[in-house]
Amino acid sequence: MAKQKVPYPPPSCPELTGRDLLLFDGECRFCRAQSDRLQRWAGNRLTTRPLQQEGLLEELGIPFDEAMAAMQLVTAQGSRHQGLEAVVVALRHRPVLGWLCKLYYLPGLRQLGDLGYRLVARYRYALWGRAVARGECDGGTCHLHLRPPS
Repeated sequence: MAKQKVPYPPPSCPELTGRDLLLFDGECRFCRAQSDRLQRWAGNRLTTRPLQQEGLLEELGIPFDEAMAAMQLVTAQGSRHQGLEAVVVALRHRPVLGWLCKLYYLPGLRQLGDLGYRLVARYRYALWGRAVARGECDGGTCHLHLRPPS
């Protein structure tokens, strides 16, 4: 999914005006580390937030299941991208990285990259563990923001 318009910035985060917002699984150790890395690479045009932040998904109109399946990037213009494409779009303003990321759109590379992303996303807890289980959550409160199993 790409270029779906969402209301932006969300009412609870007016400070995001003019910045892209990356939503990631705050319970996943790997996701947290990679969102920090992407934040450093993308610079001050990107803000990251855990998808478990109370009310944020609802304000943006992003279904919980979609956000758990792949990271979500909402650009300052309100377009939404997910998965590996979110990384590519987040890095679009960087001189060298932005140019290299355009390779993602070459036939075959996009499909291969997306497949790799989906595999890592599906098994991320098995491979790297959960922050809650390891006591790495900020203040140990992640469990309060997790949606209970249906």
